[in-house]
Amino acid sequence: MLKKLRVPFGVVVVWLVLGGCSGLTDPRLITNFDWGEVEEPEAIVEGISTTVALGDLFVLGQFKTPSHCYDLEADFRRSKSKLTIHVKAESTNSPNCDQSLGGFRYTAQLINLKFGTYELRVVHDIAGGSGGEFTETVTIR
Repeated sequence: MLKKLRVPFGVVVVWLVLGGCSGLTDPRLITNFDWGEVEEPEAIVEGISTTVALGDLFVLGQFKTPSHCYDLEADFRRSKSKLTIHVKAESTNSPNCDQSLGGFRYTAQLINLKFGTYELRVVHDIAGGSGGEFTETVTIR
């Protein structure tokens, strides 16, 4: 009975080692994204700033929008040493929205990065407005 189990068990072990090795050695990227509207959008300086603390990467970003009625969402991607955060601002198309200038500030957090140097690219995609792209080199220690 044990001889019959040995071959399938060996095949499964080899398959896991060959197929899933990178998944076992590369830590899973954990992300967090929070945002809010700024009371004085005229004072916003569009851009990003980054901080590394305890091995985690924190990004603070801000930008102006054509009105106050926007929702934000973010998409995170990692390809080896390249990190990309794509922040998308979509109009809510609310009929009750005045057309005065809006502004938003967000925080993005990337956790579980290996020690090393990364190229961070942050893209602001604003529907009906001008976006921007920012690139920084960050070192996780």
